[in-house]
Amino acid sequence: MSRLKIGFAGRWDPRDKKSWSGTYYYSYQQLQAFADVEIIHLPYPKWLREYLITFYKNPQKWFYQRKTAVEFLKPYAKYFSKQLEKELIKRKLDLLYMPAAPQLLAYTDLKLPVIFMTDATFQQIQGYYDTWQNFSPFNIRQGIELDQLAFQKATHCMLASNWCKQSAINDYGLKEEKISVVPLGANLDTIPAKEELTVDGKSCRLLFLGVEWERKGGAIALETFYQLKQKGMHATLHIIGCVPPVEVNDAAITVIPYLNKNNPEEFQQLHQILLQTDYLLLPTRAEAAGVVFCEASAYGIPSITTNTGGVATYVRDGINGFALSADAGAEAYTDIIATLHNDVAAYTSLCFSSREFFDQELNWNAWGKQFQQIATSL
Repeated sequence: MSRLKIGFAGRWDPRDKKSWSGTYYYSYQQLQAFADVEIIHLPYPKWLREYLITFYKNPQKWFYQRKTAVEFLKPYAKYFSKQLEKELIKRKLDLLYMPAAPQLLAYTDLKLPVIFMTDATFQQIQGYYDTWQNFSPFNIRQGIELDQLAFQKATHCMLASNWCKQSAINDYGLKEEKISVVPLGANLDTIPAKEELTVDGKSCRLLFLGVEWERKGGAIALETFYQLKQKGMHATLHIIGCVPPVEVNDAAITVIPYLNKNNPEEFQQLHQILLQTDYLLLPTRAEAAGVVFCEASAYGIPSITTNTGGVATYVRDGINGFALSADAGAEAYTDIIATLHNDVAAYTSLCFSSREFFDQELNWNAWGKQFQQIATSL
């Protein structure tokens, strides 16, 4: 059987590990395992950028104090849809893969099968994240329209969570048989062997891993740490990826503002911290997917987090952690960690099942196998 010829069309370069936080890169690697992949990376011309900023973004900002996501405007989408059509004329492909790029698909008339992959609909994402609020009404209308068109024009939608699936069905009218929910994997070049992992049910080493302190629930995580100490527990806390906006003087707290996983030395530092972490404590306020939960599970680390957005696809209660209600405060996080800490058998079992969940579902190889099954069935 000859190898499939797949076009990878997106807004970023999949050879760059920073593209969409690594998701482009790792999905690209999976496609290459069974197909010949051609990258279709369309340039963003300066004239289009200036046009959209001058006639759309700046007036909304100056006169109405509204934000504009130019990539969710019709002129942007129509331009890139047309460029994609022109590019495809030059190529002989069996299939097109389009991750998180509804703008490229919305206004096309394609004859080949398309697998569209994303972690959220525009309908649900605007207003959900702090950074996706206060958009101009016309921008929201156009964004929803082009996003819905992309979902509908795709041959199959490979979505990163059940949360996204429900929006595609309820908000965009997609039929369930057109959708597969396939979790993303851990964006790590090296996955630790099971033999490297050790379970220490006696310690309470917490990890807060996130770039956005407020959105990731940093204040709740910090208060949880203090409450655990008040209970007499010898807790430690690593804060990686950001700097708390409040003064932290506790010697048991280590703040590392940034670690680049693509830098071998810095990845090794992160690797060692993960090997010595007992809980990923991430009371996130908004989360479309959950690559960080995949990475924690790869190290056998239970995640204590929030049931919001797509989290429930990545953290299953009693399997690889617990996802608390959105209104849960530090007391609830403290109670669940303290309970696990006092039950070594339960904690040990949770660590083992965390890694098992990773091996079965939360890895890129599993994602690749499901992609291949979908691709060969179209």
